[in-house]
Amino acid sequence: MEYLSQLQASLPSLATSLRAAEWTPLTARWTYGLGGLAAYLLLVRVLRYRRRDAMVRKYNYPTRSAMAAMTIEEATAINRQIIHLEFPIVYNKSLFFALFKTYGIPSISKLLAATTQLSSPATASKRAVDTEVLIDEMILQTPTSPRTIDSIARVNFLHEHYRKSGRILDSDMLFTLSLFAMEPIQWISRYEWRELTLLERYAIGVFWKDLGTAMEIPYDALKPYYQGSEYDDGLAWLEALDRWSQDYEREHMVPAETNKLLADGTLDILLYNIPVVLRGFALNFIMPLLSPRLRKSMLMDTPHPAIFDYLLPSILAIRRLTLRYFCLPRPEFLKVMYITDEADPATGRYHANYYIAHPWYVKPTFWSRWGPEALMTRLVGGVVPGDGGAKYCPAGYSIPELGPTYQRGKGEKKMAETKGKVREMRGCPIVGL
Repeated sequence: MEYLSQLQASLPSLATSLRAAEWTPLTARWTYGLGGLAAYLLLVRVLRYRRRDAMVRKYNYPTRSAMAAMTIEEATAINRQIIHLEFPIVYNKSLFFALFKTYGIPSISKLLAATTQLSSPATASKRAVDTEVLIDEMILQTPTSPRTIDSIARVNFLHEHYRKSGRILDSDMLFTLSLFAMEPIQWISRYEWRELTLLERYAIGVFWKDLGTAMEIPYDALKPYYQGSEYDDGLAWLEALDRWSQDYEREHMVPAETNKLLADGTLDILLYNIPVVLRGFALNFIMPLLSPRLRKSMLMDTPHPAIFDYLLPSILAIRRLTLRYFCLPRPEFLKVMYITDEADPATGRYHANYYIAHPWYVKPTFWSRWGPEALMTRLVGGVVPGDGGAKYCPAGYSIPELGPTYQRGKGEKKMAETKGKVREMRGCPIVGL
């Protein structure tokens, strides 16, 4: 109150000073310009955090203890908002590099290197796209959606033979799950305009714990990592998973030729549309995204110019500050959709909306073939949707057909069993171990 009284008392003298000042067109422009800038920055601040605050009010979990009642439907809805609207670009890239990081584990890379899925850039890109599409189907639909349940069933079927034969270890499955859960959190913390809230982190824990259970991944290895936690909930599971994952990585992420083979193949996909003369620069440019341990495990620890240690991080830091203080939030009508919400009425199939190297499952449209991005791709000799006839499945995908070509359409019985189990377990509050 005393401050307000002093402010009111100073207003008359301030007004007198302004009247006495020389009011020129230049002064007016500066005054209006600065006033407009201040108003815009205030608008950005208000709107930037409105969606975050509305989410907290909507779910009304004032404490962590209250969040124990969070359902998988609520957790999925919160995750979808993070992915579609809040942090779509960083979230998507974090999943790509989470998959890349699994190749630093020799037990994983040896199995994948033994298949024919990485024999050429085209087949390697299809495997990457199929993996990404299946993940998108699992995380971007409602938890009881037929598409969600079909994608979980498909993933379980594709892994079944390798898990039963011991070629895929439970620890490998758990480590992969940990990366898909934790890498987005870490990337958002490092590169985005704000941190995730407690509610959002809790929802991520609830979501991925439920998904791991649906994928029949055992959590016995996490029990020692709960020690010291006063909670037994989705977030406690996530924190235990993170601690276990760090220990597992320290022990098992070691150099191997198969790691390098997969890393080189994946980076070829990532840099496919970069002119050959610039690929060395591009590779050095993205190196800060890879930890020293990961680079060493992939035999990629060749020295590079020191400037690259700062170039991309500096650009990302500028982006973070620009988004936070100067950019209005993404509106609902511009939400990022990585796969189509509805099936194509002509075919009953779904489409991917983005691609990196080859346009698998992307529908050829005038924009996708002749828009600015497509023209740039053509300029460097890349492939755009519709090129190659039916080679890249422009008609779209059906979930039971995703995966290696030799598994196309197979697994109906196993998938039906999984669907029944998932439907039965979905929709209940998530508890701890």
